Amino acid sequence: MSALMRKVAAAAVGLIALAGCGFHGAYSLPLPGGAASGPTYTVSAEFKDVQDLTPQAAVRVNDVAVGDVSDIVLDPATLKAKVTMRLKKSVVLPANAVATLQQTTLLGEKFVAIAPPTNVTPTGRLQDGAHIASTSELPSVEEVFGLLSQVLNGGDLGDLQTINLEVSKALAGREADVRGALQQLTTFVGGLADQKHEIVRAIDELDRFSAELADQNTTIATALDELGPGLRVLADEREQFTALLTHLSRFGKIASKVINASSSQTIAELHDLKPVLHHLAAAGANLPKALEILITYPFPRNFSEAAPGDYVNLDLNVDAVPVVCALFAGQTPAQLAATLGPVQAQLIQLLSGGTESCPKAGSVTSPISGASRGASVPAGGTDLARLLTGIGGTQ
Repeated sequence: MSALMRKVAAAAVGLIALAGCGFHGAYSLPLPGGAASGPTYTVSAEFKDVQDLTPQAAVRVNDVAVGDVSDIVLDPATLKAKVTMRLKKSVVLPANAVATLQQTTLLGEKFVAIAPPTNVTPTGRLQDGAHIASTSELPSVEEVFGLLSQVLNGGDLGDLQTINLEVSKALAGREADVRGALQQLTTFVGGLADQKHEIVRAIDELDRFSAELADQNTTIATALDELGPGLRVLADEREQFTALLTHLSRFGKIASKVINASSSQTIAELHDLKPVLHHLAAAGANLPKALEILITYPFPRNFSEAAPGDYVNLDLNVDAVPVVCALFAGQTPAQLAATLGPVQAQLIQLLSGGTESCPKAGSVTSPISGASRGASVPAGGTDLARLLTGIGGTQ
């Protein structure tokens, strides 16, 4: 037997052996290498339609191959394709990861893409034996071409052509106007873009104002409820309001006549007042400072800092009886009433205890204790400064 015949016989024997062992195609053969080489863990996912996804297909995360499909079976309970995948131990995914059936190009191979969820927060970690509940599939090439064929053969392309023709007819002869309108629209949109911050601020203020109105909803409702009776009162008093406005108009006319008649005199008086105000302004702060001594007379306000000690602690006791007696000694109440008036006469009598009881002239002592003791005051004198002659030497 030739060598060629021996090779053919060996091949036939091998095929018979494979057929007896249940050969299911090339996918049933153990293939070396692959993305899931080394330590792996297994996860599963269910798809409504796996299309032409086959075992040994890649499993990718962020378009990087991290595993492969180990098995595809039909789940009799859900009638969905259950895809079992092997992933590298180093691949860390959340427990709520999402599996999507995708393909490299329009006519390329299918693969399973696993990624964290985008609409919820990733939680947990994908463990060995876990089942991915969230899955999605891409439309198949047949579906894409079928839809494209439907559009080309009886879809809306004819309508697009009609629209294009009608728009061309509408613009015919109006290109300049349309161009101007587009330029104005561009300017308007540019102005809106420049005022974007102001518009946003206005919207924010409007939102804040609306919130304030919402907080004052009860108060506003109460005000609106009470507004009706108030308006009713105004309506009932309409005649009086009308009369008030009529009188107010008449008063305005009279006031206008008075102002017009006295305007020249008022202006003259203001002119006469101008020099007085000018001198007051020239006095500046001197006048208020000069008037301060009225409160602390006869000592200035800062006297305590200039002359400390007994000068500041001077204690004076003034007795009004000697002063009154010195001025009005010997006068009867009737004479005082005739000279000063009844009220003043009664006041003099209260201060002196009665002018009839005053001592004789020449024996009135000083009304100020603490001054030069025994100083005599002339009776009937009108110069009150003489009564204070002893103050200057007191310490």
